[in-house]
Amino acid sequence: MAERLYAEHPDLYDAIQSEWPYDRDIAFALDRFDEHGVAGDRLLEIGCGTGEHTRRFADLGFSVTAIDKHEGMLAAAQSKCDATFRHGALPHFDLDKTYAAAVMLRGVVNHLPPEDLAPSIELLADVLSPGGLLVFDNSPLPPDGNHPGIDIGETPHGPYARIAQHVPTGDNRLDWRSITFSPEGDVIPDRTPMTPFSDDRLTDTCQHAGFEVEHYDGFGQTGTQRGLGEARTVFVCER
Repeated sequence: MAERLYAEHPDLYDAIQSEWPYDRDIAFALDRFDEHGVAGDRLLEIGCGTGEHTRRFADLGFSVTAIDKHEGMLAAAQSKCDATFRHGALPHFDLDKTYAAAVMLRGVVNHLPPEDLAPSIELLADVLSPGGLLVFDNSPLPPDGNHPGIDIGETPHGPYARIAQHVPTGDNRLDWRSITFSPEGDVIPDRTPMTPFSDDRLTDTCQHAGFEVEHYDGFGQTGTQRGLGEARTVFVCER
């Protein structure tokens, strides 16, 4: 029952995530590209999911290579825009191009096992042009787990409900367990391994790979301000 929502129910995933402020993320990335003088339109997106960020970048004229490890997510993304889609996951894929920028948005980095963090960041450094930019965010995961929470919402086909909880697994990771009740009456149990990386560890790993690192408290926010109340750190790393 691992990652069934990603793999088998991308349309339902899309509906559950429909209120995410994708345009805000894109605006933040574009501002950082401009500030750092990113040259070129080749953009690498890791963990593209159903392609909501992808299609926005493509509509802006970027030549996007979008990668995801779930075929179902890729199929949904391919229906939305013209981009190069590839099946795979960090750090186990080869890229034969260099890119002006790379993005990993919505906590993609937290899906990595701890041992895959350094080789993944090093791979991204290798495929970025000199002066290229890597933008990613660190989700504020609860290292000690949390209590179950419920999300109820609407899809084009009717209401859904989802109960989810982060459970510590004793190896510095979390098991994100959920049960989703679909509008069609399906009951979808799911579990996804996640890693609550510290900002310090991510910073050290990026610097070791040759990046200069800046931090932002939320997308587009600095200081004590937070984007939509999210206590997530956004990393802007220049090669």
